[in-house]
Amino acid sequence: MPFTTMTVKSSDADLTAGVAGEGPIGVVIANTLVGYHCDWLIWADHLAKSRFRGAVFRYGFVPRTTGVPTMLDRGSTEMTAVAGELRNLGAQKIVYARGSLGGSVALATAASPEAKAAGVISLSGGLPEQQETVGRLTVPALYVVAEDDITGGANQLATDLHKATTSTKDLLVYPGAQHAGDMFNDKRYAEELLAELNAFLRGV
Repeated sequence: MPFTTMTVKSSDADLTAGVAGEGPIGVVIANTLVGYHCDWLIWADHLAKSRFRGAVFRYGFVPRTTGVPTMLDRGSTEMTAVAGELRNLGAQKIVYARGSLGGSVALATAASPEAKAAGVISLSGGLPEQQETVGRLTVPALYVVAEDDITGGANQLATDLHKATTSTKDLLVYPGAQHAGDMFNDKRYAEELLAELNAFLRGV
């Protein structure tokens, strides 16, 4: 599925985004702390083929040098800007998503009323101090994690965040040690995971 590259205006930078797909539900996928936005093209391509609008984008800053607090603040602003572009293209509902520390950005964004979220997906993501953040969610939340995630603590963190979430929520735990986007490469459950994500999106 071909992606259209576009420039999205954010308050602090011009962002490069790749957009594909169609339909009333759009998914904005944030980058991780050390990864690259193209790491998520497998899922974004699947979204487009499933008649969702998917958007990946490159942060207007370097997370590794700015640190986590700036990543949460500016990352949320930039996710919201990309969501605005998806709305301009025809999306009626926006789900914010990502894995690892990018999942933290997605959670922070979805908890902000200004983001007008319809849902949030966190793959191996979140921070321990975000229990208060997820307690403010008013939209459906889906947490996904591998049982023996290579980072060591993601499984328990996902469990804790799921418990602290007061809105509609679900927690999916899969076997193995894959982290975040690498879960799409595990042949034991990759197809099931993609189907579960589609079902969540159709339910928002």
